[in-house]
This record gives sequence, structure tokens and C-alpha cells, in this order.
Amino acid sequence: MIILVENLQKRYDWHTALDGLDFSVEEGDIFGFLGPNGAGKTTTIRILTGITRADSGRVLIDGHNVNTESAEIKKIINAFPESSGYYEWMTAYEYLEFFSHLYNEKRLRRETCKLIESVGLQGKENHLIYTFSRGMKQRLGIARALINRPRILFLDEPANGLDPKGRKDIHDLLINLNREHGTTIFLSTHLLDDVERLCNRIAIINFGKIVRTGDVKKIEGKGTIEDIFFLSTQGGAP
Repeated sequence: MIILVENLQKRYDWHTALDGLDFSVEEGDIFGFLGPNGAGKTTTIRILTGITRADSGRVLIDGHNVNTESAEIKKIINAFPESSGYYEWMTAYEYLEFFSHLYNEKRLRRETCKLIESVGLQGKENHLIYTFSRGMKQRLGIARALINRPRILFLDEPANGLDPKGRKDIHDLLINLNREHGTTIFLSTHLLDDVERLCNRIAIINFGKIVRTGDVKKIEGKGTIEDIFFLSTQGGAP
């Protein structure tokens, strides 16, 4: 397994955000991390990517402890957070070049332009970011998350707010990354049709606890993903 989470706990003042999380992700998975708003999805991603420290528990990324071996982990991961900032006075090319330097990634201009093209922004490399639509910014954010060629990509609501075509484009991009490059994708979302199209395994979180995990095809044998999600987050069990 490439991600192992054991008994993860996190509190904020009086609120328990995570209450003993246990799950694992296999290399090559597109792993759907589902739950209603406030369930603990973003907190989990922040801990897995080393932004926030858990109160207790253990997280291993490719065998490395997230608390003590963060430098090794940062070499193989990247993330696209739900709230992603953009330097809107830059062009798309300048933006990606800036982040490539932060990661000490030496890319030829044609490589950066190819990355821009791969996320559906061909011909936009010299356009200022402030002229981009929300969907175009989402694509650019994913390109930024790919700048260091990560083995594991963490995505927090990457298709949120996109129109149907924009969502399909993002889906196609993620499927290609997974199938052609072997990228493991950890996808946090509340869009259940995204899960049905993309994911091979899921975990459902509610009130900071994992309430269901499993293979999507096996789970679908017991009902639709929507039914399973509803029953799992309402305390029922199909």
C-alpha cells in the first residue's frame, strides 16, 4: 500500500474533526474519499500532505512517516486544494515556471507548454490568469499540482463548480494520468457521479469517522453509490 492511516485523531478546541481514522490506499488506485460537508475530508488531506499535524495516530506515505520524513514525502506528492490561490498578474506559463523553480524542476519551455496543453489549455500559455474562467483556473491548478511529476496526487473537489463539459475534461485528464502514468489519485469529493466514473475504491467519512470502505464494484453490487452514501451517512447499513 502507498498510503496507510491508523487511528488518526484531530481536535480543534471543542470540536473533534477526526476520531480514529483507519484506511489504506493501494498504489495505482483512484481512491474516492467521500463525505458530507464538515465530515473531515479537508482536514484529512491537510494531515496527509503535511500541512496540518494530527494530535495522534500514524500516517505513512510510501513507507515514510508524515511527521518525521516530510522531505522524502514531498518529493513524491502534490495537491490541488479546494481553495487554490492564483497569481493573476502572471501568464499561465509564468505561473507554472514559478512553481517549477520552487520544486527545483528544470523544464524546457516546450515541456511546460505540453503540460498546459495536457490540461486543456492549449494556446493559453501567454494569457494572463485574471482572464481565465473558473474552469480554466481549475485546469491550471491541476497542471501546477503535476509540475513535480508526483506519484501521488491529492485532489480536494477538483470539479466543484464546473459545467458538465469542464467536469468531463477533468475526468478524462485524471483517467489518463492514472492509466498512462500510474499516478495514484486521492480524490476528495461530494459529487457521487464523479466517484462512479473515476474511482476503483472508496472510503466514506462522517463526523470524523470512517463508516464504510471498499471496492466500488463490490459496493455497487449492494446498491447505487448514492444509496450507499446516503445510508452510510444517515447511520443505516445496506
